Amino acid sequence: MPSPVNTTDYSNIGLQTHEAPSREIKKELGQADFLAILTTQLASQDPLSPVDNKEFISQMSQFASLDSLQTLVNQFGELSNSMTSNQALQASALVGRNVLIPGNEGFLLNESAIAGQLNLESTTTNIRFEIKDEAGQVVRSIEVGTQEAGDLDFIWDGNNSNGERMPSGKYTIAAYGQVGGATEQLKTSVVARVESVNLGGAEGRILLNLTGLGQIEFSEVKEIG
Repeated sequence: MPSPVNTTDYSNIGLQTHEAPSREIKKELGQADFLAILTTQLASQDPLSPVDNKEFISQMSQFASLDSLQTLVNQFGELSNSMTSNQALQASALVGRNVLIPGNEGFLLNESAIAGQLNLESTTTNIRFEIKDEAGQVVRSIEVGTQEAGDLDFIWDGNNSNGERMPSGKYTIAAYGQVGGATEQLKTSVVARVESVNLGGAEGRILLNLTGLGQIEFSEVKEIG
């Protein structure tokens, strides 16, 4: 009885079967793909009814606009990455240096002082500084009288009202004054020391770790000492 014929094996007559090579499927069309499609379209058109010139120019213009837009997007992406890298480099160079930041909390180190800046939007009278410890107790009060609008530098030497040295730690320097006859708390900025830099913040933000004061965004720094 003859053996059944193997319909898939042709090796006995010198033929070999090969699997068709897999082709990568493109998800996006580039300039070369567009030109290939356009060339095929032109070659396959009806000679008696060719593509209208206006339609042809419209297709070319649409592609040119899309290609230019994609190039612009790529360039902006490269510029953004470059700016982020530059900011990271600048921020890393701040380690060990002092920066001026908005706020009224400072950290007193051993044998040091807390410096800052009073930011006046208009002429202010009866300006008074109150230095408070972490418990909220006033340890020093300083009168500075009347000041014109602008930035006024200040410094607290770390001593209380009796001339005694206060322990290291966090202190609040609150400033009050009269503007238009009403007493209000004034805007201040303080000097802080940068201990380290965090380059992996959310959404690519650069964070500075300040001695005793936690983190602040690099973009909030007003001055670098």
